[in-house]
Amino acid sequence: AVVSTQSTGEISDSILNILINVCGDLTVPALAIVDNEGVKRISSPSGKIVYEVTGSNNARYTCLKEEIYCNCPSFTNSVILKGSNCLCKHLLAIHIASALSKEVIVSERDEYIESLLSF
Repeated sequence: AVVSTQSTGEISDSILNILINVCGDLTVPALAIVDNEGVKRISSPSGKIVYEVTGSNNARYTCLKEEIYCNCPSFTNSVILKGSNCLCKHLLAIHIASALSKEVIVSERDEYIESLLSF
């Protein structure tokens, strides 16, 4: 695997306030994931992209940014079943890390990405 980290960015107070107002309790944990370099963007030569996000207790979750999917229990319960949130902290962390150029970039073979998606 080829690994690199994009340049770091900063978040303004006004954007932080908007995030807190819109995303509520998800904001601080999502920012902690980003600060801990917990967002890994994995791409393959064929163009497949998947994210691996390290959350609480070093649990790793597979996420699809464009499809708005995470295999964490919170996504299943709060987003799919209850509809109380539009995303989980892992998906929010992906969007924040992407905006701030704080994703860990990894290149892998298609087979590896397919293994992540076989849940």
